[in-house]
Amino acid sequence: MVWDERKRARNCQPPPGGHGLDFADARDRFRWDTAAISESYSGKSGGARYMATGYLDGKLVTLTVSLLGTEAISAIRLRTASNRERKAYAARSE
Repeated sequence: MVWDERKRARNCQPPPGGHGLDFADARDRFRWDTAAISESYSGKSGGARYMATGYLDGKLVTLTVSLLGTEAISAIRLRTASNRERKAYAARSE
């Protein structure tokens, strides 16, 4: 997983300026094995983006990423999962 360092610094800031979460933590500890992944809107580059809702250190979060070929993903945003995302995640296991 790679990222733009300016975006990472912004994302690490506490709300309301950021989300208080670090891409580096997601790279190392995001639970991909239980994540719900869906395609999202395309970014400025026109490439597909994906939203992965899953657990990071016991907290349900949503990580937005784009694919960089077959070798890497680029972290775009990491935030606490919204109520809608929480409900959708919970409904998967019912």
